[in-house]
Amino acid sequence: MEPEDVTTRISGGVHRGRTLRTPPASGLRPTSERVRAALFSIIGREAVEGVRVADLYAGTGALGLEALSRGAAWVSFVERNGRLCSAIRDHLELLGLGCRAEVRRGAVLRTIESLPGGYDLVMADPPYDSDELADLVDALQSPRLLNTGGLVVLEHRSDEEEEYAFGRFSLRASRTYGDTGITILAAGDVHG
Repeated sequence: MEPEDVTTRISGGVHRGRTLRTPPASGLRPTSERVRAALFSIIGREAVEGVRVADLYAGTGALGLEALSRGAAWVSFVERNGRLCSAIRDHLELLGLGCRAEVRRGAVLRTIESLPGGYDLVMADPPYDSDELADLVDALQSPRLLNTGGLVVLEHRSDEEEEYAFGRFSLRASRTYGDTGITILAAGDVHG
């Protein structure tokens, strides 16, 4: 028996309630609708409307699609799996959002330097068994990638005890939803 498609529902914005299907993929663990709704409530409308967003380890693209639905000006999706990249492109076309996004296939830590940068919001949801978040936060220290005042949203296992608020980042919020942990960092000036 073939695995079923993964169903994702957009929780807010102009496409609220739209259901999107993504083919199954090994290790795919989309951010739940409950966690996405809570996350966007915490960061607030002003952190999304009219801004440039990066959805790293995009998977189904749920976080970036949610941001576009809520008014983001642009989203760069980065995903390693080619089938998932195709599904994200299909979702963008279906929702009429293709002109406000790009989808890049590749490993995040190898692809990040080639992104256009100038982001105000970066969301990262790597596989829970990944050990890349600290390296990603280190890469995001660059003011070329993330603007001063920008936010980084990290999704991780709730029992993870890694400290990500270092360098130009300060902790804005930290929440737990079952086995999912969310850490939100705010980017300060490069010098402090």
